[in-house]
Amino acid sequence: MPGRLMHGKETSTTSSIPWLAMALAYVGTVVGAGFASGQEVLQFFGLLGRPGIAGIVLAAAGFAFFGYVIMDLGRIERATSHLPVIRSAVGKVLTPFVDFVVTFFLFGATCAMFAGAGSVLRQEFGLPWVWGASAMAAASVFTVVFGLKGVVSSLSAVAPFLIGAVILVSMKATSARGLKLPAPPPGYGPVLPGWFVSGAAYVSYNIIMAVPVLAAMGARTSTSSDLRKSSLAGASGLGLCLLAVYLALVSNFPDSLRYEVPMARFAELIHPSGKLIYSAVFLLEVYTTAVADLFGLASRLRPEDTPAFKLVVFASALAALLVARTGFSTLVRTVYPLAGVAGLLFLSGLLLTAVRRIHWGH
Repeated sequence: MPGRLMHGKETSTTSSIPWLAMALAYVGTVVGAGFASGQEVLQFFGLLGRPGIAGIVLAAAGFAFFGYVIMDLGRIERATSHLPVIRSAVGKVLTPFVDFVVTFFLFGATCAMFAGAGSVLRQEFGLPWVWGASAMAAASVFTVVFGLKGVVSSLSAVAPFLIGAVILVSMKATSARGLKLPAPPPGYGPVLPGWFVSGAAYVSYNIIMAVPVLAAMGARTSTSSDLRKSSLAGASGLGLCLLAVYLALVSNFPDSLRYEVPMARFAELIHPSGKLIYSAVFLLEVYTTAVADLFGLASRLRPEDTPAFKLVVFASALAALLVARTGFSTLVRTVYPLAGVAGLLFLSGLLLTAVRRIHWGH
């Protein structure tokens, strides 16, 4: 990356969040329930066969570049939510559309995380659905009411454990069969055509949910050097996790295609209690996603330094819990596809913004 990608208003704030904590929070925001199950990696990269590795490299590069641009825009704009960054990237005309889709996407993802926690605890421990969903909502609220520092502290504390668990299970699953890179069995094809489209779509899909946390972290940093280190370290961690899960899934074709949560199955093969332990890992990854999404939603509605922020956190979590119980499948089918369009518009705007502001050699 050039020595200085953006120019504009410099902040006078001293860095209050260490770059490594920002990197780990970045990983914790992206590594969510879909990643933990193995299905996300399978659908985006595994079913491509060997070209999936190129898609993972592209995704890691995208996370490094766009993560840095978002955080640097957050620094320049002193962002308290994703709105100033979106406005800078896509302009005033497209901002209402992208802002609406991102905000709704954050709400929908929060609903999905609460619902997922309820389902996992009911399935694995026989607890009533509402207990698990309510516990996840309560844990998320307790974290988010402390603002960005609470979010970053929680995500950065949990992320190393998540990374370690995912890589350990993946390595064990890969070594059990031996490292192989076979093509997907007949009848199984990738969701998206080609490694480039898959890699770009994966970044677009995930970066949307990471924008609020990335922008807010950038606003707490006075220089670009910490942002470069955190984006590169975070993207490297994400790329390593993607590659580890990819190798485990592909080396275990066709078995990995038979399970809805192949990573939990791999953990069970390693040790009889492995599935139960991985269920705890899965819940932690649900938690990191729920925290990031709830923070993004609440900070968009009210800045975290206002008295109303905590009230909005409670109200947003309660609304998400109620909707998660009654279902929102129709809204998801309608709005979630728009998230892909909004994500591509946003990334295109970020790329153009970065190109306009690059000062080569300065």
